[in-house]
Order: sequence, then structure tokens, then C-alpha cells
Amino acid sequence: MYFEDIPCYLQFEEVQQSVTKTVLSFCDTAEFLGSDIYGLKDICDLYGTQYEDIIPAFLYCRQGESGGRMCGDLFRFRLTEPLKKHILDESLTCMFGGEPPLLENLALFQGEKCLFSCVSHEVFSLYHMAEVDDSLKDAVLSSVNDAIKNMPLYGQMQKIASDLKNKTKAELKTEIRILHELCCYVDEAVHYYFYMKPTYPCSFPKFRQIAKNYLTEDTYSVLAPLNDFADLQPLPIPKTSTEAICGREKFAPQYLQSDYYKQVERELSMLEYILKP
Repeated sequence: MYFEDIPCYLQFEEVQQSVTKTVLSFCDTAEFLGSDIYGLKDICDLYGTQYEDIIPAFLYCRQGESGGRMCGDLFRFRLTEPLKKHILDESLTCMFGGEPPLLENLALFQGEKCLFSCVSHEVFSLYHMAEVDDSLKDAVLSSVNDAIKNMPLYGQMQKIASDLKNKTKAELKTEIRILHELCCYVDEAVHYYFYMKPTYPCSFPKFRQIAKNYLTEDTYSVLAPLNDFADLQPLPIPKTSTEAICGREKFAPQYLQSDYYKQVERELSMLEYILKP
């Protein structure tokens, strides 16, 4: 089971927390990598850091491989309350100690059975690299279901879902895909130096018309007074690779990193969860 298979995991911290708590509840020890190139070399080096409270949980250190390609010292700990708190505060894919990290690549064990492992620094493929053992699937999905239904947005999107009942599955699939690709339409409109071409051609008035049926009133209200996708990105953006590399601090990132796009994604992911048979 992968993170990307967990409903709403990428979009909601509440879901991430529920998954972390569930996985931790099944485990009794944790292991971190101290990389050969950098990283923790001796457990005593945690004294004076914010992680010194996990030193009493230390079991042993061994040389080994982590993530299939990284080597170094593997530090094994009992899964004590202080360690659980650090993981809950910093996520299942945490890196302890800044940049470069002292400890990374969390693996969680039940006895000697590894139930979870990740490569912490894989930012772009993180949710493909990090695996949750299938034995946890039912418990994880149950906790996620409870977390989602406790969110205020769930009720709002339920009402929207009921108003879409006359649309065919094909219409829903196409229109939701168009809304998901808002970032592509915006980057294309402002001539961002690199962007993914949208799956479907769509004018801004047509996009706005679709969005009115799928997004909450507050989220739609941002689109209502605008005339073009480019109006959503008024900040300067890099139009060449040279500008992107050499002047990063002067330019806005791709639109998928914007707060507004993230809000659209949150609403769509919740809607898809409700609509899924």
C-alpha cells in the first residue's frame, strides 16, 4: 500500500496525522539512517539537540543499507512516547536535524517485521517510495475515513456531490480532470518556461462555468471576477530555464505550489472521495 492510494493523504494534514498514529500503534521499534556521507555517527551526538530525549530509547547501531541505495549507520530505537511525538510532529517521512539531516529514512518494525519504510529526501517521488505494509490497510483506511468525515469541508462537499447526481460518469471524470489541471492552464497562459500541457483544451469562461458546479462558494468567488487564467498569477514568472536557475528568488514558482491551487485540490480530493462508489 502506497501513500498515493490513501484518500486525501496528499491534501490534508488531518489525514496524514491519522495515518501516522495508526502505523505507530502497530509498531514497537524504529530505525533511522545516519548516512555515510553525512548524518549521525554516534548516539551521544544527539545530546544538546532537540532529539536528546530519544537517547534512552537507543538499542543498537549497525552498518547497513537503507532505501535500496543509501549506506551508513542504522540506529535502532524502542518506539517510546518521545520518539512517537517527534515523528508525529515531523511526519512519517521525517528527517531529524535539519540540512543535512542527522537521521533520515525512517523504518518502523513490529518485532523484526518491517511495516513501513521510506526514503526521506525523495521530494518528488516521496509518495511512491514510501510504503505501508498491506497488513495495516484496513486499520489505516478506517482511521482515514473517520478523519475525513470529521472535517467541516466534508459536509460542504457532500452537498455539492448531491447536486451533481444528474451528471454521467464520463462528464464527472472529464470535468474533474479539467479542474485538477488548473495549474497547467495557468502556467500555459503566463508562458512559464516549463509546464505540462492540459489534457483537454478549455477556455477560462468554460473553466469558470465548470468550477461553479464543483467548488465551494468561497473558492469559486476567486474565479468569478477574473477574465483569464493569467489573472490568477500576477507575479513575475521565469520564462526561460536561465531565469529559473539563476533568478529563482525573483520569480513565483509553478502555480501548483500556490495556496489557491492547493485549496482547489483539497476540495476536489474530498469530492472524489465522496463520489467514489
